[in-house]
Amino acid sequence: MRRPVLSLTVLATSMAGHVPTVLAQEAVPLAAAASAPAETTRSMGQVVVFGEAVGVRQTRANVKIGAVDLDQYPPGVSADKVLERVSGIQVGSSNAFGGDGFESTINMRGFGKDSIGFSIDGIPNGRTTLGGGSVPTRYFDSSNLAAVDVSQSAGVIGAPSHQALAGHINYLTQDPERRFGLRAEAAAGSAEYGRLYARIDSGEIAPGVTSYLSVSKQQWQVSYVDDPAGHNTRDHVDFKVLAKLGEDTVLRLRGSYNDRDETSGTNIVTLKQFNTDPRHDGYTDTWTGVPATDRNYRGLKGNPRTDRIGYADLSTALPAGLKLSTKVYVHSQDGVGKETGLGNGGFPGLDGKATSLYFRANAYDMTRRGALAELSGRVNDWLDWRAGAWYERYTRSQLRSWYPILDESSGPATAATADAVSEDKHWTNRSAMGYLANRTTLMDGRLKLDYGVTYLDNRVDYRAPIQDSKTAKLNFVNQARADSGVLPKAGGVFALTDATELFAGYAKNAATVTDATLEGGAAATLSAAQSVRDMDTAKAFDLGLRHKGEDYALGAQVFAITSKETVAADIAGSLQSENVGQGRRVRGLELTASGRINRSIRLYGAFTYQKTEYRLDDVDAQGYPVKGFIRDGAELVGIAPRNLFLEATWRPTDALKLAANARYLGSRAGYYANPRVAGSGVDERLPGYALFGVNGSYQFDHLTVGLNLENLTDKRYISGIAPELMTTASTAGRYFIGAPRTVVLWLRAEL
Repeated sequence: MRRPVLSLTVLATSMAGHVPTVLAQEAVPLAAAASAPAETTRSMGQVVVFGEAVGVRQTRANVKIGAVDLDQYPPGVSADKVLERVSGIQVGSSNAFGGDGFESTINMRGFGKDSIGFSIDGIPNGRTTLGGGSVPTRYFDSSNLAAVDVSQSAGVIGAPSHQALAGHINYLTQDPERRFGLRAEAAAGSAEYGRLYARIDSGEIAPGVTSYLSVSKQQWQVSYVDDPAGHNTRDHVDFKVLAKLGEDTVLRLRGSYNDRDETSGTNIVTLKQFNTDPRHDGYTDTWTGVPATDRNYRGLKGNPRTDRIGYADLSTALPAGLKLSTKVYVHSQDGVGKETGLGNGGFPGLDGKATSLYFRANAYDMTRRGALAELSGRVNDWLDWRAGAWYERYTRSQLRSWYPILDESSGPATAATADAVSEDKHWTNRSAMGYLANRTTLMDGRLKLDYGVTYLDNRVDYRAPIQDSKTAKLNFVNQARADSGVLPKAGGVFALTDATELFAGYAKNAATVTDATLEGGAAATLSAAQSVRDMDTAKAFDLGLRHKGEDYALGAQVFAITSKETVAADIAGSLQSENVGQGRRVRGLELTASGRINRSIRLYGAFTYQKTEYRLDDVDAQGYPVKGFIRDGAELVGIAPRNLFLEATWRPTDALKLAANARYLGSRAGYYANPRVAGSGVDERLPGYALFGVNGSYQFDHLTVGLNLENLTDKRYISGIAPELMTTASTAGRYFIGAPRTVVLWLRAEL
């Protein structure tokens, strides 16, 4: 199997179906690549990678992570981890190779992952919020990943998303191989990490029909604790079929199953706790028989989930030079948010005793169904148009139940029947989007203009037979009837010379209404509820310069984003959301360089500088709101003004590869005390940190052996801030502990 060749071929196709002229000429055709010598293949592949690293010929800010980049990471790496190499993005996790749980943070140009659009092969991810959301890395095994297409400005016209205020990330999965093949992987490392993976490619089982099936299993523990309780596991299955139904028709069918269990979860900490002991997070790892202590037992925490997704993608040519692309998909999820509480927690149905321990199961259930369609045609250089639509409907429920621990003195076994239900919530969400786009090419191709409009409509109904039993909030309701209005998007790229180009882009983006916002404004009647009529919006602008030489590419771009949002926040630490209006302003500079010194040495670097601030209404003279813990004009919480990624790769032979990398994240605002709120504490700022890593691999005939080492100096640091807790008092804890030194040894066999 030639994974890099396949990956680069897939990479050359954008989600909208348009291939920039220069990239289309440089991309290696699949048939030619399959027969190309290894040395030629790599050389041609690097030409594509250099240009795509800075977005050459794109009319917006854009970066593509390709096979050469993915080769720097071990099997089983979270696809979130690879985003660290993109300017404008800051990632953090308590797992050195990324995660797909509560502890994983992604920030793009000052916005968290809940404001970034995600998709898989153009299929929208859904929301990423804690409590019923899902991150895209659960929908595919990273060993089946071909590339990642990152648009930092969300200027992609027609990209479907519920939450793309800041940008959009599309993960592209590999197509099946044309020949029969087998691939197996095994890995082991720190924190009891283990992984097994197997994939079989059928080859051409019928004329034009190929497929693959992969299965994998992983396990690990929380990394920064010396001897934690429990294990986390991930069982995953991917299946994909590609059928060429004639000369101009292609059908893709794909499905995945992901089961994530968690009995070794990560916890949030206060800054004082971290400074006192960065190896402990407040959870306990041994059962003591004392309820006040065992309520923090790690095995009773976590967020196990099961996700299933399937889609069909059909593209075909129609008469009169038209092209039609359609996609349909279904996604289901069920899971549990695990917590504990004492019997005197105040919820009706509990026994009221401080010596009784309860397991709290926050059961989630969700089903999403949707469809996309796009019709396109080219008339001439002035008129190269697309028109499309997206519709999705999802239903979601959340049931919070309390199960008594059977015998507090002996262990965490729970009763089969709940003593109490403190929440019973239901949402029905319908989203529809339509768009028109056109590309105009002028001056013999030197000037390209992409422009169009998008319209997004969102209708949400919320009902809660029990919103909160503790405060007797029963039979609460709310609804949202919101639309974005016309959202203009435009971008252009002008070739100043054969090697240098100037680009600029503008996009107005909107996000659908969050489930938490409906909950935060709910009341006993619709007339009393704070019904939602407005969407969160953001305006983004890019201006940049790119230069591409024979063996290198350079990119520099400035950007500005302003937003107006409604944030559903747990202001009082009561697990009940309140709606808070806020806006933000972000301005910055991004620099990217990719190239090689000679045939053996490749260098890459990405740097970001950004200046951020909150824009708040209803504040006092010092900028403090009535409630909450942010401040008007202050730097955004959790966003570092500077971050840097550097990487050097040495490949003296086709078989041997050695690489080193460095990642720096500057000091960040962690918390703002509010004098208008009693007991709010003091401001907190998190120190910056630098992490270093090395990796290497050697390829025999059909076997590759590799080693990856992260956090070489065993630096202790805070990796991120829980997005859901940014508006709670710092005494409740909000920070994630970063992963210590981590090593992974891996093998890959291909036949």
